[in-house]
Amino acid sequence: MRRSLGRLIAVLMLGANLWGSTHAWRLLEAPKSLYLGQSGIIRYECTFSDSAAEYTIAFKPQNTSEYDVRILTQQDRISQGKRVQSFDVQITPKHQGLMEINLDALIRHTTFASIENATIGRDNVKKYDFEDQKVYLPKASIEVQANNAALTGNITMEAQIDQNTVHAHEPVHLSVIIKGSGNLEQFVPFELNISGVRVFSEPPKQILSPSSDGVEGEIRQEFALVADKSYLIPPLTLSVFDTVHNRPVILKSEAIRIEIKEGYDPASLLDAPDLSDRATLKRYAYNLGWVVLGILLGETVRRLWRSRPRRKNKMFWESAKTPKELVLVLALSGDKEYEPIIAELEAGSIVLGEAKKKLARLSTDKKVTL
Repeated sequence: MRRSLGRLIAVLMLGANLWGSTHAWRLLEAPKSLYLGQSGIIRYECTFSDSAAEYTIAFKPQNTSEYDVRILTQQDRISQGKRVQSFDVQITPKHQGLMEINLDALIRHTTFASIENATIGRDNVKKYDFEDQKVYLPKASIEVQANNAALTGNITMEAQIDQNTVHAHEPVHLSVIIKGSGNLEQFVPFELNISGVRVFSEPPKQILSPSSDGVEGEIRQEFALVADKSYLIPPLTLSVFDTVHNRPVILKSEAIRIEIKEGYDPASLLDAPDLSDRATLKRYAYNLGWVVLGILLGETVRRLWRSRPRRKNKMFWESAKTPKELVLVLALSGDKEYEPIIAELEAGSIVLGEAKKKLARLSTDKKVTL
């Protein structure tokens, strides 16, 4: 009886080796509800029956008409001799109602014979043979609630000017700054229309990086305002769904009064105005001179505004504050040139400062090559 039991165990172990590793997927966590435009994290985990060194997981979720999806982070580790791979998937709904998340992945097995042939160079074989298995991940259901706000997240807005008293035709610089986390990439630029004021503007500058709430960072929109009379900059408003307090709010800037110093005021003269033809001609010439000067000054301002020094754009990885965050940002970029730096960070052979210096040199080398 003991001999038969031993044979049975041996046969089962041999069969397991022949069949290869088995794997199982689990849904670790998922939000039960989200507001329209709000991002949520679904965490999946795949556990193999052994170290599964000859297996890889090809997991590339695609956007659909119902939601946008991307892998935010992924981790591969060995736990008690078993390979465990986990994925944090970011979901952003596009429509209200019940949203069903049905994702799939490809389990790729590199055959032993293929590895052996490629290793020893048998018959000049240089390619690996793969056996692919499509698997369906556990389904997640999320209730999407209505949201009519322009942006969703934890967001603030501020409007700033450089001065509120200027001479006629002297520009006032207005900066509108949007900060926080959420779906900031959906920001629609402000349009500013003020009677009697010439408005110059540029496309907003965005400094954003991926986060669990969507993206985080800052958006800055710049304006230059030129006028010859005092005017009022009206309040700017932005509708936001506040995900911290789960309520819609209206962000509103203060109205700003701009005072214009007049260059010529006949009422301030002590002598009564001379109504002779020659005096009238002088007044016309004087006023015409101011008009021409104003036009020239306005054109000069326009040229200076276009040729002003631009603020240097930050590299997308500069905002990373920890090695783990830097690894995440570099991995999401998809650039293979960052893979050696990612490997060094994961191995702990370099610290955050050293990694950023290497990235700076790499960016400089790219510019020189171009």
